Amino acid sequence: MAVIVTAPAVQVIVGGRAHFLEEGAVLPDGVDEQTLKRFRAEGLIADEAKVEKPKSGSLDEGVYKDVSVKDLKADIAARNEGREDADKVTPAEPGNRPEIVAALLADDAKQ
Repeated sequence: MAVIVTAPAVQVIVGGRAHFLEEGAVLPDGVDEQTLKRFRAEGLIADEAKVEKPKSGSLDEGVYKDVSVKDLKADIAARNEGREDADKVTPAEPGNRPEIVAALLADDAKQ
């Protein structure tokens, strides 16, 4: 059974690669059990059968709504300076605006 993201956005590490997932996305295979347990306890994920369909298909971009993709990428580059690889902001699809925004929102939430 698929595990679905119920939070606005989450970050998971699978095979050393960061994945930033929006609400409604399916968690990739390979997420460790400790992370799954913590995400369930915090209400960030749920089994597919227990998830209601999202009311909106789009991510609330918040402060990034009117920011260009070029500026979003520059923000990511600036944030990543001096960070360890595991802490870097890495959108799942670097050319995809929703993935870039989700990665930034997830990083904001961690700060």
